[in-house]
Amino acid sequence: MRFVPISQITLTGGPLHRAQEADRAYLHALDPDRLLAPILREAGLAPRAPSYDGWEARGLDGHTAGHYLSAAALMVASTGDTILHERLDYTVSELARAQDHLGTGFVGGVPRSAELWDEVAAGITDTTFRDGRWVPWYNLHKLYAGLIEAVRSTGSVQAKSVLLRLADWWEQVAAGIDDDRFQLMLETEIGGMNEAYVDLFDLTGEPRHLDMARRFTGVALMEPLSRRSDELTGLHANTRIPQFVGFAALAARSNDHELDEAARFAWETILTRRSVAIGGNSVREHFHELDDFTPMTEDREGPETCNSYNLIKLGRRLVEQGDDPQIMDAIERVLFNHILSAQHPGHGGLVYFTSMRPDHYRVYSSPQHSFWCCVGTGMESHAKHGESLYAADEHTVSVELFAPSVVQLPELGLVLRQATRFPDDGAVTLAFGLQEPRRLRVRIRVPAWSEGLAAVRVNGETVATTTEVGHVTVDRAWADGDTMAFELQMSGRLDVLPDGSDWAAVCWGPSVLALRGDELDAETTLAARPHANHTATGALVSLASAPILERGAVPGRSADGAFFIDSDRGPLQLERFAELHDARYTVTFPIVHSTDPEELSSRRGRLIARDRLAATLEGRTIDRVALGEQQPEIDHGFRGTATTNGATGPTQWRSTTERMSVILIDPHLLGAVVRVTWHSHTGTTVPDPAFLLEIDGSPVEGDRHGDGDGLSWTEFHLAPTDSGWGRRRFDIVAPVGRATARIAEVRILSAVGPD
Repeated sequence: MRFVPISQITLTGGPLHRAQEADRAYLHALDPDRLLAPILREAGLAPRAPSYDGWEARGLDGHTAGHYLSAAALMVASTGDTILHERLDYTVSELARAQDHLGTGFVGGVPRSAELWDEVAAGITDTTFRDGRWVPWYNLHKLYAGLIEAVRSTGSVQAKSVLLRLADWWEQVAAGIDDDRFQLMLETEIGGMNEAYVDLFDLTGEPRHLDMARRFTGVALMEPLSRRSDELTGLHANTRIPQFVGFAALAARSNDHELDEAARFAWETILTRRSVAIGGNSVREHFHELDDFTPMTEDREGPETCNSYNLIKLGRRLVEQGDDPQIMDAIERVLFNHILSAQHPGHGGLVYFTSMRPDHYRVYSSPQHSFWCCVGTGMESHAKHGESLYAADEHTVSVELFAPSVVQLPELGLVLRQATRFPDDGAVTLAFGLQEPRRLRVRIRVPAWSEGLAAVRVNGETVATTTEVGHVTVDRAWADGDTMAFELQMSGRLDVLPDGSDWAAVCWGPSVLALRGDELDAETTLAARPHANHTATGALVSLASAPILERGAVPGRSADGAFFIDSDRGPLQLERFAELHDARYTVTFPIVHSTDPEELSSRRGRLIARDRLAATLEGRTIDRVALGEQQPEIDHGFRGTATTNGATGPTQWRSTTERMSVILIDPHLLGAVVRVTWHSHTGTTVPDPAFLLEIDGSPVEGDRHGDGDGLSWTEFHLAPTDSGWGRRRFDIVAPVGRATARIAEVRILSAVGPD
């Protein structure tokens, strides 16, 4: 199936169009010179404007420029925006100027680029891409992808020149790297570099780019997936999903069965066994245990939006190689729930984590201060909403997603207009503009959530249809002015978590519904200051306060369109999650098999027990960092020498034979205790945690110890500080002659607890 390019599709209304326009305003608010500043700096040129703050000044400098190129090119293709087209051309010309000045072919904003790539050329080691360096390949991939999109969507000749010179530079460096060292390099986050080189092959036809795509394919990641073995638990999700996209892309160009199977199984296992109702996955950026979604219902850092952006890319790659309506069902679910919900419809801010915890909330980016990864992918997502609406060949037009739009198909002499209020209802009308009458097959995807199509009518008359692979087809001669009308029948249901636990979401047709909680102000929800947090760090509301639903409950809809469902606390009025903003929300509800008072009491009691467990720690936590997890370490200034990292069950950890440090913040100077949680890998007893702690450079002794659930902890008294914003440095130091314990996390607590 060939998707119709977005340059031939115009959105004319509905939620996808509104998201596109909010994104367009967001892109207009960005200054290309500020985005280019790190790239000019690394080329030895004076920036024309100061760099942005946040991640653009903390080690991922320049990554947003690549996202901006992609988003601008996509928006130009989608809307013909002339201002963004001029800014795209200007950005590319500045990249060319930086590349010319440096003279090596390299261009990018990776901090200390010359030093890094000289080290890579000299010989990759275990620490080349670790200590003090924040995912340089991930950073550079955004520039590759942006240049590719500029060529693909706007035909930029200069972008292609910069891109090919950049690729030539890397091929010269890579020629001296053996396969074992190259695979070692792939243990860091490389973004979708394997997909980028497949795209380069598509642009040039040169087989050497497919060879490089294969070199960028991680064998250790691919091999178990090709055997349909899910070994993803504990892995950083958005490090892997872009590589799965590359698996699918390379498999399609090289007829590699193992790669194809790995990509398809990765898609299948993530969407069916690791995703929640909105289509998102992961907690604190990592895949958790398949049979335990407890972290998903309790953590404030739920599904990451980047994952869903990349899953849509993976799904599209797979659909292009074979008609699979289940994949299109999943793309629709991710798009109309997670992706749309992660953009504010007013100011256009973008969301990093979407917590599934009852009665929590989201934080949105601001264009001048937030340059998180999910801001970059969000800019792109909302610039290409037409990309999966239609597919076509010389005999067929296929309507795959539903949105008010116009598609131009000059090869068929057809202009097709789609009118619909989807997802508010399932009524759709297609209007045909034809240069001359012709016979066409018109295929309509019938989503799995629908009970089927009501009578299909052409020019008001019911017509015969055929059914094929999740589609209804009308094959006939069409004339200018013909109309085709149908309705996707919608109803309500509960969507139980994949582990079968007693939690569920409420759905109506394609939409996940939510219960609105307390309204929140912009001070709470908008990251409108330098280095603002991307996590919703506000108070956690008691799990026991959540309304409980019966497993067999079904939502209803009133005559005025309002959604409702019965609960143990009476009827609840719900709304589409994608439209709920600036407030706390509940998407995941505790459920029971029956409303028997004893069962309700038991379920409520289990929620109270979870609250008690969490309140002793979460309620006292001021700041925390999970060791061994990439993003938390970056956010907390991790430094270390002679370190190793891994996972024990769902818990990541890091150990060192020398020392490692993190920075935590206590802005209101409320901290009284620092707790270090650890695994013992040598049978160490609780009072001997196999590490030493220094706070702000001074060694301290532990005060209290405890253990449980396979983890032990030690608490240390935290003396007052006069450091600005309560900035504290914690050094984990190895005892002489041995490694530290496997440290899972460090927390600042407001008080000594009872546990």
